Amino acid sequence: MSSHHVVRENQEPALVVEEVQALSEEYLGQLLEWSPTLITTPQQIDYFLMQDIKIDVLYGVSTDQYQEDIKVILPEKDFLTDSIQYLIAHGHKAVNILTKTISEHILSFADAINIVLFCEGIRYVVIREKYEKWKTKGDRMFVEPSQIKSFNGLRYVEGNIFQVEQDGFVALEMNTDQYIIVGEEV
Repeated sequence: MSSHHVVRENQEPALVVEEVQALSEEYLGQLLEWSPTLITTPQQIDYFLMQDIKIDVLYGVSTDQYQEDIKVILPEKDFLTDSIQYLIAHGHKAVNILTKTISEHILSFADAINIVLFCEGIRYVVIREKYEKWKTKGDRMFVEPSQIKSFNGLRYVEGNIFQVEQDGFVALEMNTDQYIIVGEEV
């Protein structure tokens, strides 16, 4: 029996790439598997051209010397802000972002779009109130301890680092109803 999947436009998370090195090539390949809308910068475009990966939107420059049919986002604020605003305006519901640094202002978009960030090999999810996920013993998670009301299945290590005690579900309950960022190793 075969399975047929119909992927509607904007159904898969878009991919915004500020820093292609933020994630391993293997994991990046998984994110590109369903041909998401891809937005990147001129500094990152050579990687995608060498890999023969189609870019949908380029930030801030003319696309004449690159691929055909690339849209351009003109700079207004900064790359991530302008890219997320573009995606929201075009009906996207989710985005994966490869970035050099995590900026707290990204949380201001969490009501409008589901955000997952990848930075230095860590996957950060933007959540509200609680987090629950199956994790493997020894995995590390990253969250600001002052934002946690309670946790289960984890042990505090130091700073913002927690470690999974055993294979199974871990749970975090937050002491705020604001969006926060929780990191996990990939």
